[in-house]
Amino acid sequence: MKKLKCGVVGTGRVGMMHIQNLLNIPEIEILGVSDLYIEQTKEKLNMLGIDNCFVDYNELLKIEEIEALFIFSSTDSHEEIAIAAANAKKHIFCEKPLSMDTDEEASLTVLRAVKENDVKMQMAFNRRVDKQFRKIYENVRAGKIGEPQVIKITSRDPDLLPHELIKRIGGLLFDFTMHDFDMARYMAGSNIKEVYAKGNTLIDPTLKEINDVDTLALVLEFENGAFGLIDNSRRAVYGYDQRVEVFGSKGMMKAENVNDSTVELYSDEVVELEKPLPIFMERYQQAYDTEVRLFVKAILDNEPLIATGMDVIMAQRAAVAAQKSIETGKPVAVDTSYPII
Repeated sequence: MKKLKCGVVGTGRVGMMHIQNLLNIPEIEILGVSDLYIEQTKEKLNMLGIDNCFVDYNELLKIEEIEALFIFSSTDSHEEIAIAAANAKKHIFCEKPLSMDTDEEASLTVLRAVKENDVKMQMAFNRRVDKQFRKIYENVRAGKIGEPQVIKITSRDPDLLPHELIKRIGGLLFDFTMHDFDMARYMAGSNIKEVYAKGNTLIDPTLKEINDVDTLALVLEFENGAFGLIDNSRRAVYGYDQRVEVFGSKGMMKAENVNDSTVELYSDEVVELEKPLPIFMERYQQAYDTEVRLFVKAILDNEPLIATGMDVIMAQRAAVAAQKSIETGKPVAVDTSYPII
């Protein structure tokens, strides 16, 4: 069996989850891992059979056998590491977004390095391959509901994140809503051309100190004339709330929350059903596995990537527009043209 030899950067909560998944994929061989705080996870990594552990990711890039680098570090490091990986001729799998910088040039520099070095880069828009959302996407593309007219997305986290973490991974728009911008564009089959956003701190007023919000409502307009509606919250007391609906000229499709049981109780006194799954790592376990397997196929079998650098550019543009809209109270246009790399 042909294997993809890889290195991993980032061993935090998300990184360790991904590493566990990578170890369960026969076509992947992990040759080394790096993290600024590697001493905190080194013992666990050694128990998993990973002996090459470094503080500096550049030590990974020096290992010639490594063909691909998985980047699971905090967002503020993505650009630097991705450029270095591309220049070292390593294929790249990177968590989203590429950048928290409102200047697009930062991300375009990454895409240019990827192109110049003839390597592949897949962005981790894992929701594209969630089996429920993917089924909606395929049916919409097949014309089952006619022309899409309204895409509705609800994404609500179960609880607040520490301020220091938010500073490193991006505020609600860049860390959380980024997935929704991509999903809305993916379902609509059209680029976002305008964003109108309202945001507030209805849960944690101290988020204002770091220029963030915890509650969002957005209206999108796509190039094809369809509309998108997104609502986000930092705290849904009942669990991880993830729903998608696409309404079209011939019907509607929707995906409801996922929970541990399909059993529901109906009586003359009460209707009961299980709460949604409590956290994203459980809700999207299958999607995290699938996106990596598709990346491996893209490298080993030259299959197409499920999400590219250009996809993250378009999502980041929507996030920047949303931030401006919150600040100005007005709709903000989004550039729908693809940049020349």
